[in-house]
Amino acid sequence: MKKLIILSGLVVAACTPTLNSMTRAEAIDICQAQADEDAQVLSGNASAGVNSLTGPSFGLGLRINLTPKPQAQTFDACMNELAANGQIVEGM
Repeated sequence: MKKLIILSGLVVAACTPTLNSMTRAEAIDICQAQADEDAQVLSGNASAGVNSLTGPSFGLGLRINLTPKPQAQTFDACMNELAANGQIVEGM
């Protein structure tokens, strides 16, 4: 019986996803980037390339965010989520 309990505990531990730990400075950088992205109304990208078989290729992308979020709100939510998950580790 004791082996069964230990074995089931190991199975649960093996299936539980691990979260990346980070310093407070890294968390601030990540959350600031997310807040900046969520606050943008328009963003886009462009690409160009050449393939010896198909020739030149070009690409354009446009993102229109109809519901931009305030940066402070997004930043606070991100930091709170990371702290609640125990991902922010001091002294790393």
